Amino acid sequence: MTKTAPTLEEIAPAAWRHAVVEILGAEGKTWLHTAEAATPWEGLLDWLCRHYGRNAGLGAGLRVGRAFARQALPLSAEEAGFRDVDFRFLPWPRKMPAGLARLGVLASRWFASPVEVLPHPAGALWQASTCPFAAADFPPQNCTPWVGFLQEALYWLSGGHLFAIQPQPDAPPPGVSLFIPLRPLH
Repeated sequence: MTKTAPTLEEIAPAAWRHAVVEILGAEGKTWLHTAEAATPWEGLLDWLCRHYGRNAGLGAGLRVGRAFARQALPLSAEEAGFRDVDFRFLPWPRKMPAGLARLGVLASRWFASPVEVLPHPAGALWQASTCPFAAADFPPQNCTPWVGFLQEALYWLSGGHLFAIQPQPDAPPPGVSLFIPLRPLH
């Protein structure tokens, strides 16, 4: 019996569960078992902020987003085209927009939240229609799992560079707008 590779739709829930347990340990397992959401990310950010306080909850959300990217991207790299020679050998100024566009497609499929990546003179804007990790009334500029996901994904795509992802407070609710600079921190 041959083992088949998971589909993109199977990768996201499994990687999210692993990320929650990696960051939150036993409390993450408890939350996953008690959450009544159809998808394992629904309501996590609300719960983190209630359970740990606002700032610690947002920080934990960022860490879960990073852990999710670490878990999910290697499993989906082939299907998303990240391992294609044409993509891998692009110079960074062209690789970043191409990689962000592919990440946007993945994220849209995984989280059922349409994502658009727009060019910006100093980088790119990641515009998601919602914060799928929180309730609709959650402030969109506080959607830290998106920030963590992008930080880790860009670290992975750029070969180890860190990027300062900045929330844009002018996004109309429930949308999330994040600025991604072209140049890394180091």
